[in-house]
Amino acid sequence: MKNVFSILILLVLVSCSSKTDKKNNSIIGMESSNRNFKDIPQLKNYVKVSDTSIYKSNAADKYGILHLKNEANHLVIFKGIITDSINKVSYKILDTLSISNLKKPQFITIGYCNIKSDNKANIIAIVDKTDSLKIKNIKKVWMANTTSEKIELENNLNGIDCFNEFFTK
Repeated sequence: MKNVFSILILLVLVSCSSKTDKKNNSIIGMESSNRNFKDIPQLKNYVKVSDTSIYKSNAADKYGILHLKNEANHLVIFKGIITDSINKVSYKILDTLSISNLKKPQFITIGYCNIKSDNKANIIAIVDKTDSLKIKNIKKVWMANTTSEKIELENNLNGIDCFNEFFTK
């Protein structure tokens, strides 16, 4: 019994002394004067897919959703658009959403979905490609919440409609 207790104490001491210094590679909170964040090293291998501005309650409350991709991942950035007293604009990363393993018939749509006919919901969705105006297969949905300044998963897909931004008659 004494040996078991000694081994437990030894394990606790060893595990406490072997802490690793992991660097935080998060880009949340970073600011840039470039709307596509090209000056941030972690984003240099990404290309822009889309960029949209959204407003909370008035023109001064500006936000944006930037969709980037590289060979392996899609990255959605929820950003704050800040204008200072001399009208210099900067962009701050508020939250990010990384999407990998997107299946071939799927794509990410931003700004083309609404919830219960409210098109101000700032919806980000994974949907199946279609040749019709209305998208029938919505796979996953998030909302860029301007109050919490976070991208939040929406589990209830009832009342969400998405329209095909690539639809041509």
